Amino acid sequence: MPLMDRPGRSDVGQRMTVRMHDPDGGYRDILGILESPTSIRKRDGSLVSFDPDRIALWRKIEPRVDRAGKGSPLSLRIDEIERAASATWPAAEQVRLGDWILRATGKFTMRANSALALGDPHIEISEAIDKVVAFYQERNLTPTIHVALPTYVELDALLANKGWSEKIVVHVMVSDINAGETVNDGLGTWEYSTEPSDEWIGVQKDDGAKEIMKGYPAIYAGLRVDGRLIAVGRTANFEKWTVLTRLFVHPDYRGKGLGKDLVTNLLMAAEKQGATKALLQVDSKNANAIALYKKMGFTLHHAYKYRLLTSQPTKSQC
Repeated sequence: MPLMDRPGRSDVGQRMTVRMHDPDGGYRDILGILESPTSIRKRDGSLVSFDPDRIALWRKIEPRVDRAGKGSPLSLRIDEIERAASATWPAAEQVRLGDWILRATGKFTMRANSALALGDPHIEISEAIDKVVAFYQERNLTPTIHVALPTYVELDALLANKGWSEKIVVHVMVSDINAGETVNDGLGTWEYSTEPSDEWIGVQKDDGAKEIMKGYPAIYAGLRVDGRLIAVGRTANFEKWTVLTRLFVHPDYRGKGLGKDLVTNLLMAAEKQGATKALLQVDSKNANAIALYKKMGFTLHHAYKYRLLTSQPTKSQC
């Protein structure tokens, strides 16, 4: 067999499959990472040696492209995305209930004051709901459950039947990050920081979320025009995701493309820190924002809603 028909030293480290002629007839396949021209490391960690002269055929396996919103089953993708969003907006208090996370911070944001119902609570669902109610009652907060759809549509129906009201439906949109350059349109000066300044916080009156934002590494962008910040946004990386939040352009400056510039600049900054995919969350009723994000290449991945128990039972009833 010509040498070119065998894996060589330049192929070491590549994932490949090698089909060998079996001495007793037929073939056997070896799949794994080539460690030398005569050995492959299999997924279980074992090293398999082979005789290059017995190779029937071989091919490299190209690495799977990790695309936003593509790949594994939808339910797993939803869990991955929701956990990334939760991790980058960390509640001050997080208590595990099986796979669920009960989050409490104060009254500023529902994300950090709701039970993230992903996976299995490891107890009967009715008992889990009762524990959620007790958790938030003890903290003088409205019991709230974050329900990802369509994965947890049965939980959503159960909560509706139990009197939990629907507060808001949120669209989760995703996009791959495409390499590019940050935008400077000459209108003002773009500023970047790893900490939200008091001025940045004040643009949207985000004092209630200040500690949440400081609880996870992030990038803060702002556009300064005539001495004041007129556009701000935050993004935080989790594994290969970057999560965009608190995107805002002052009403007097809307319609000038600054929302697109803001998102672009944040994505480029996140990409430099290793992110390849982006996600953001937007009220399903905010048609203008959804249209803008679609023009930028974001697509709807899934939705989630907050279910609130506004008519609460007393603790003795829980």
